[in-house]
Amino acid sequence: MKSVDPLNWQQPWKSLHLLSLLLLAILLLWQTARLTWNQELERLENQASNELRLHVTALRGKLQKYEYLAQLLTTQENLSAYLQADVSSRQLQELNLALDSYRVISGVTDIYLMNTRGKTLAASNWWRPDSFIGQNFAFRPYFQQAMQGRRGRFYGLGTTSGARGYYFSYPVFYQEEVQGVLVVKIEIHAIEDPWQDPSGELLVTDPDGVIFISSRPQWRLSTLQPLESQTQARIQASRRYAGRQLSALPVNERETLESGAQRLALQLESGFTQDYLQLSQAMPEAGWQVHIMKKLDPVRKQTFQILLLTGFTLVILAFTAFYLLQRRRTQQEHEAWKEEAHQALQAAHDELETRVLERTSDLSASNQRLLDEIHQHQQTEEALRATQKELVQTAKLAVLGQLAASINHELNQPLAALRSYAENARTFLARNRVETADSNLEQILELTERMGEISAQLKMFSRNSGEKLVPVSVQAACDYALRLYRSPLEQESIQVELDFPEQEVFVLADMVRLEQVLVNLLSNALHALKENDGKQLKICADSLIREGSEWVRIQVWDSGPGIPRHRLDEIFDPFVTGKEPGQGLGLGLSISNRIASDLNGWLEADNHQNFQLPTQPLEPEKATGAVFSLYLPPSYPEDLPSSTGNSHD
Repeated sequence: MKSVDPLNWQQPWKSLHLLSLLLLAILLLWQTARLTWNQELERLENQASNELRLHVTALRGKLQKYEYLAQLLTTQENLSAYLQADVSSRQLQELNLALDSYRVISGVTDIYLMNTRGKTLAASNWWRPDSFIGQNFAFRPYFQQAMQGRRGRFYGLGTTSGARGYYFSYPVFYQEEVQGVLVVKIEIHAIEDPWQDPSGELLVTDPDGVIFISSRPQWRLSTLQPLESQTQARIQASRRYAGRQLSALPVNERETLESGAQRLALQLESGFTQDYLQLSQAMPEAGWQVHIMKKLDPVRKQTFQILLLTGFTLVILAFTAFYLLQRRRTQQEHEAWKEEAHQALQAAHDELETRVLERTSDLSASNQRLLDEIHQHQQTEEALRATQKELVQTAKLAVLGQLAASINHELNQPLAALRSYAENARTFLARNRVETADSNLEQILELTERMGEISAQLKMFSRNSGEKLVPVSVQAACDYALRLYRSPLEQESIQVELDFPEQEVFVLADMVRLEQVLVNLLSNALHALKENDGKQLKICADSLIREGSEWVRIQVWDSGPGIPRHRLDEIFDPFVTGKEPGQGLGLGLSISNRIASDLNGWLEADNHQNFQLPTQPLEPEKATGAVFSLYLPPSYPEDLPSSTGNSHD
């Protein structure tokens, strides 16, 4: 029998073990590299997302800073006088100087005035060789938008200066007609200057992907992706970029990640390829798409460092295992190697612990800042609610002040009659005419009851409202508001028509706040009817389906002059009023709109010729005036409690 050499038998197993350990180490290194790459990429994406939000907020703030400048200047200066045919060159030169001073004060690039044909009559750059005076910009969208009676926005290359700019325009009105357009221009380079970041790039593109703003000058007026020929032709026809040839960035590789971000490999001007992580956010108000591109070099560097550290650790473990196997022969050398391995592992552990503590500290600080901001928002919201409630109560007292004259007149008549009846009663008693005296006393009782009703109405109107929404009768609320204005309606001979369904209509609201809205609408209607003949007032209510939900619509119509077209969009803004100075602050409709929102509804305004009432008005051939529509959620009879509390009796 042949003997088997144990060394020859164990050699293949040792080789197999070594190969298995080597494959396991490679797998461990690969998994470590993959996990580290994903974690660092996620961290970089979170950082880029935060920076992108900050840049978008800053960019939006810079544009909003100049958004209302053109409108403000049209209200400060009588610009329509400079748009007349008989305006002199001296007057236009005075306007040039004024526009230049406004440009310096506001920090914009240019301000200029155009007539209805698009020709520039006056400009802040009148003294420069490339002045806009005499230039025609009727083809620009911002001119066409302003000629339609609304604000205009546009961005592109200037046809005169060739510089990138953002334009704000506003119409110049004269007797409610557009007589010209005032334009404010800001240059884009002032926005780009703070964007320099060595760790990445920031871009702004239009809806076609054309790079309009970039922290890297070489990329401006390029595209993120190649454009189709039809798109190229459309852009060239719009003259937005002054006929510049638009070429795509040299993207060698593009990959969309699971989070929606993209990884790009771009060939730079130097010939090298740079990897970027790209995140995007829309700015719909400006028509832009903002992109941030962060270099992937830090992610690759961190992954390499972790991989190197892991490999070093594995090597140490391998040497430690080898050292343990050889300790029989060299015990002292083994102890030295063990101590060295322990120190290396401890150092690696300490480094990892330090990183964990640092990141934990950053997260704790971020959470604390977030909690502080939430607390501040809660305090601000409570203060706003309190201010709104006080403002509503103040507005109610202001309406009471407006009613003071008519209430005084309505109380003076019963007081004079009371004195007359009392004197007659004394005379009749002296003459022993008891029955006649008793009749006078009965009249006195009726007059005192009438005065009590008037004071009770004022007391109920001035009270504070509640927070809970309950079923409220629309007819009862309208009847109460009309009783408050009974005397002015009679004095002005205003014809009132009520159009309600036969069955009582209920809405889910607060009685006091609903009455406040109706009183404000009646007050505006009475003011609109002061100078009109054939004074008519109509209040109606109906139910309808809108946006898939059922609503109760309450409408107040008057036969006054109506609302100017350019004021319809701002009628519910605070301090906007058509009354003469001293007759109102312009808060009634703003407060009413806010109350309607708090009652889970909304308020609309329009002119009668643009609005369809449920039924025809009193005199259709003379139909004109304003219509205010209040939409509230309905409440049905089964929702009513045993006592609704909707009556003021």
